[in-house]
Amino acid sequence: MQVLEALFEWVSFHWVTIIVVLHIGLSVVASLHVLLFKENERTSLAWIGLVIFSPVLGSLFYWLFGINRIRRIAKREHPQQLKQDFRYKEDCIDFHGLPKRWHSSVTAGYSIHPVNYVDDNSVELLVNGDNAYPAMIKSIQAAKHHIVLSSYIFDYDSLGRKFVTALAQAQERGVVVHILLDGIGVGYSWRKSDRALKRRGVKTAQFLPAISLTSIRFINLRNHRKILCVDGEEAYIGGMNISKSNLVNSAKHPIDDVHFKITGPVIDQISQVFIEDWFFATRELIQFPSYCPNALKPNNDEAIVARVIQDGPDEHHNRIRWTLINALVCAQKSVKIITPYFIPDQTLMTSLHAAALRGVFVEIVVPEHSNILFVDWVMEANYPRIIEHGIKIYKNKRPFDHSKIVLIDDVWSFIGSTNWDARSLEFNFEINLECFNKNLNSQLTELFESKKLNTERVIEEDMNNLPIYKKIRNNLFRLFSPYL
Repeated sequence: MQVLEALFEWVSFHWVTIIVVLHIGLSVVASLHVLLFKENERTSLAWIGLVIFSPVLGSLFYWLFGINRIRRIAKREHPQQLKQDFRYKEDCIDFHGLPKRWHSSVTAGYSIHPVNYVDDNSVELLVNGDNAYPAMIKSIQAAKHHIVLSSYIFDYDSLGRKFVTALAQAQERGVVVHILLDGIGVGYSWRKSDRALKRRGVKTAQFLPAISLTSIRFINLRNHRKILCVDGEEAYIGGMNISKSNLVNSAKHPIDDVHFKITGPVIDQISQVFIEDWFFATRELIQFPSYCPNALKPNNDEAIVARVIQDGPDEHHNRIRWTLINALVCAQKSVKIITPYFIPDQTLMTSLHAAALRGVFVEIVVPEHSNILFVDWVMEANYPRIIEHGIKIYKNKRPFDHSKIVLIDDVWSFIGSTNWDARSLEFNFEINLECFNKNLNSQLTELFESKKLNTERVIEEDMNNLPIYKKIRNNLFRLFSPYL
């Protein structure tokens, strides 16, 4: 007892010295980590300033939100032979009859992400949850062997309960079901969907749980992928979470979005991403059926050349950013972008401006009001800088458009889960499909034009006439755009 009293007295007397020593130690360690692992100079200086001038709290904040890389255990231990079928051979690049001006893009694409482009795929647009969810549930109900599903948000609302029931019934009839939920996203429903699935015997796992001694420092790194694969025959990807908000015909506050039903050999690349994510989350290697081609192949006009581009703060970092830059270099006529958040970094913005300066028609559709108020302020701060070289921005008047599409000229399409912001391009694990096909591009262009009918163009004069307090507010929050 006397020892404890003496210790308490010593701490009471020296508490200032203890905090100073702790602060110096933490600041040195955090600053060295910034110097060794941060690539952006301005971001590095900002973090070093924070950890030095905010005793203890700055270092803690960096530990929780500043570390944006993770070394996947799967990289070292995941059996590499499962990937070999997807990787290209350097001496036999197949251009699949694509226009010659895209050959250099395909060659660079293999260097960016060494995964094969594969032919004979089909992509079906499913606009909003009213079309996407019934198709997804129908595929789950028809499953015979294996289902894998990954979602950032899985709400336990009237729509979520339908998915829980369909997945549980599939499990009961002998289908092997694996559900992967993001460790933060699962909290949107207070883990109700996760618990409901487990009660029904469905196997679930969390990707980087929010509360964990091993992953708390990766609270900022989220799995934003939306994947559903059924029996190696059908797959679904896109930007749509599982939530009744996407039922625009009945939701109180509807969210516009688009999902995609995929058939063809590229399904194997989609399911492979889930297999790697599941292994990382559980250390369990699952076997998923490979795609088996049938007699009903798309005709030549409908057959889509495609491949998966996966990205994340791991060994796949920056692959989506480089894929976008690579495609923008090839643009000759038009670039069309639909995204809920448009806060690109300087490199991507320069690539868009370069395209506009050489005469490419660049159009961007964003929501008039997103679901994050301060993101709207940041986008508004950037508008004058974006439109100065002729880029056109349109604000969609719908309550909130969560769609994510990029179209270049009449052949290239990019669809999936990625937004044009630091959150997606730096911190999130994402999945996109890079596609070459005129028919798909035409369908997506039609969707783009239909959304444009409900928009208002951003005019430079309107931005200049904003009240000064809004300009100050917007540009203040713009300083934090690398962390949004």
